[in-house]
Amino acid sequence: MRVVLGLGSNLGDRLAHLRYAKAALVADPRYTVLAASPVYETPPLGPPQGDFLNAAILLSTEEPLPSVLAFALALERDRGRERRVRWGPRTLDVDILWSDGPPRNDPSLTVPHPGLSDRPFALFPLLDVLDPGEGPTGAATRHARPPVAEAEL
Repeated sequence: MRVVLGLGSNLGDRLAHLRYAKAALVADPRYTVLAASPVYETPPLGPPQGDFLNAAILLSTEEPLPSVLAFALALERDRGRERRVRWGPRTLDVDILWSDGPPRNDPSLTVPHPGLSDRPFALFPLLDVLDPGEGPTGAATRHARPPVAEAEL
């Protein structure tokens, strides 16, 4: 199965947090990293806070989506993520944005990610790693592409 993870950070060394997540995926034999998007710098949703760096990683795995989610949450904890304020600042945010498996909608996990079409900071990195025609391509016409940061994962 192919899965796209969205990465975001707006606390501390933002790029180091994103690179940590990618390196952890590369090091884990359950995952094969197929592509990484450019790194974007985007304004936050929610309360006033610093800008985010955002990226997406396309991976291949035989793991079920709940296991991928558990791995993503472990990465967040490893980087000191604290969930105190909805849409608050974070060292590392790792979301499952999309998979080529069947859609999933249960209390713990919704894939594709809800609101993806309305979030350019997740949408454009996702589209960067997918083949043309995959994902919510029509939604991209409603948004301006965020600026690409001068950094790579």
